[in-house]
Amino acid sequence: MRVLVTGASGFVGSALAADLADRGHAVLAAARGPLPTRLAGRVTPAALPDLASGQVLDEAFAQLLDGIDAVVHAAGLAHQAAGTDEAAMQAVNADAAARLARAACRQGIGRFVLISSIRAVSGPSAAETLAETAEASPTDAYGRSKRAAEQAVQAAQPAATVLRPPIIHGAGAKGNMARLARFARLPMPLPFGGLAGRRSIVSDANLASAVAFILDHPETQGRVFHLGDGEPLTLPEMAASMRQAMGRAPGIVALPFALAQRMIARLAPGMADQVLGDLVVDDGALRARGWQPVEPSGPGLGRLMRAAGAQSPIQKFMFFGSVLRCIV
Repeated sequence: MRVLVTGASGFVGSALAADLADRGHAVLAAARGPLPTRLAGRVTPAALPDLASGQVLDEAFAQLLDGIDAVVHAAGLAHQAAGTDEAAMQAVNADAAARLARAACRQGIGRFVLISSIRAVSGPSAAETLAETAEASPTDAYGRSKRAAEQAVQAAQPAATVLRPPIIHGAGAKGNMARLARFARLPMPLPFGGLAGRRSIVSDANLASAVAFILDHPETQGRVFHLGDGEPLTLPEMAASMRQAMGRAPGIVALPFALAQRMIARLAPGMADQVLGDLVVDDGALRARGWQPVEPSGPGLGRLMRAAGAQSPIQKFMFFGSVLRCIV
């Protein structure tokens, strides 16, 4: 197929574009910035317009969609600082997605995959395992904008498929996974042993394989799917897997929960509420249709660990100082 992938310069979009190209699809990789070198010669680059530009998008999208058979929409705002303007989130993540879906519908493009997020239906943790039927309860601007995008895309194109990945890992991952990899690179034991929150995660490779599966299976159209690598992992298990990928011992020690919580809040503000509780997804619906992950969590965490930058001596000193302040 001729597939338009938006956001192809980003971590997720580039992984999707590369995988689809490897599978023999002709990929039009639309991005606002330069494409990663790994896509050179494998895809056709295209300029993605400013997704906050409102009606101007309609004409730009019509041109991008000329001759296209399927759309994978991965562009949008993520990993924004606290307090990011909600109107901007809605404009880029929801309104632009709706305009793209309407443009695709006008041009008779029946296959449309929206890369949403589990945060469209949940806060940073959830007491129950999240199935696709879970009541939507987003708790921040990002989650609300992704939920609005789902609703707008489904209204514009009922045959669209929505994917809600949990946190995504692999080489180039950003946000808390990148932060955890930097911690795991430190030459010291990590005080995460007492943290028992279970988290579903999905690798870039598994997400890409799910998108390819959906494009190849028309029965997935018009559905919402959750997906993950398999069994959820705790933070200590993720860190241990990263270190083992580098040939190192896990080096995880346990502290009293209150102290570990305080330390994470000091060392990684904003991360505590995303790693201390459970956030487990049920991906049985997609698996029941024949999709299976192409890898367990370990390889993706290993790619992330190897790609993470090593800490400078100053950064290590600052980290040790922060640890000491937490303890005393």
